[in-house]
Amino acid sequence: MARFAIAYATSEGQTRAVVDHLADALREHGHQVTVDDVASTENAVGSVTAAQAVVVAGSIHGGRMQPRLVRFVSSHGVALSERPSGLLILSMSAASRDAEARARLDAYLSSFLACTPWRPDVVEFVAGALRPGGLGPIRRTLAARLARLVGLPTDTDLDCTDWDGVRRFADALARWFPRVGVPIRAPGDSHRRPDEHA
Repeated sequence: MARFAIAYATSEGQTRAVVDHLADALREHGHQVTVDDVASTENAVGSVTAAQAVVVAGSIHGGRMQPRLVRFVSSHGVALSERPSGLLILSMSAASRDAEARARLDAYLSSFLACTPWRPDVVEFVAGALRPGGLGPIRRTLAARLARLVGLPTDTDLDCTDWDGVRRFADALARWFPRVGVPIRAPGDSHRRPDEHA
C-alpha cells in the first residue's frame, strides 16, 4: 500500500469529478489517497510532503492550464520531484485522435512544463466536459471553436471523459506500487512520459 496525494485545480468542476474517480479507483487497490484543491495551498502542500506518490491534475482553458495550478507546481516543484509523480491533463483535444489534436496536446504539455522545473514521471491526457450553456459569451465562442476542431457538437452539453480510461490510469498507477512506496516502473506504454515531448 502506498500513500498517494492528488493535487488539482478545477474551473467548472469536471477535474474534481475526475480526480475523485481516480482516487476511488486507487483506494480499491488498497492505497491511501488524499485529494486537495491547490487553492487550499497549505493542505495540498501538506498532503504532497506526506505522500509517497503524487498526481497533479488540471484542465486546459484558452490553451493554458489554470494559473493557480502553474503557480502551485512552480512553487513546490522540489517536493513534487522528490517522489514519483504523474500529471493528469483534461482537454477536449483528448477526445480526438487525429494528428492535429495530438499536436495541440503536446503543445499544452510543453507550455506547462516550460513554467516549472518539475518533470512528472508519467503524463495522461483525458477529455473533459463541454457545457456551453454555463459559459459567458467569450468562453462559449472559444468552446464552440474547440468543439468544431475535434468534431463535436457545439450547441449541447457533453461529457467526453473516458471514465474507463481514468480507471485504467488508476490501475496502472496502482501496479506501479506493488510494494509500499517502491516504484517498479512507470505505468504502461499507453501513458506517455514527458521526455517524449522534448
